Amino acid sequence: MFGNIKAERAAVEATYTDICDVVRNIEREVDFVNEHEEKTVHKNVPCALVMGKNPIESTDTAAFFNYTAKVFMPPEIEISAGDKIIVTRYGRRVEYINAGRAAVYATHQEVAVAEDGAVGSDNNADES
Repeated sequence: MFGNIKAERAAVEATYTDICDVVRNIEREVDFVNEHEEKTVHKNVPCALVMGKNPIESTDTAAFFNYTAKVFMPPEIEISAGDKIIVTRYGRRVEYINAGRAAVYATHQEVAVAEDGAVGSDNNADES
């Protein structure tokens, strides 16, 4: 399998269980004034969110963790610094901010992200 980019990419993409949208802050001029607006530049991109945790402090009664996250996605998706990546996993949407330059490979890319807060979930809308 190694050396066969097509087979390696298919194996990586088989792990994509999530989808994401990429939102970019676009600057445009309106009546001689620069305005910023968010624009979705990629929608429903297959991806895999990978969460990790690194203990940063612990006491006798509690441990605090610093969570790290990466989004794996196809290499042809262009990700810019500051892009928002909204990942949908099991019906829950969580917004992340691109935390650095993507590591791009022939088979995939890895984007380090930081959580920016929940942007909503429709899972519990009908529950009472």
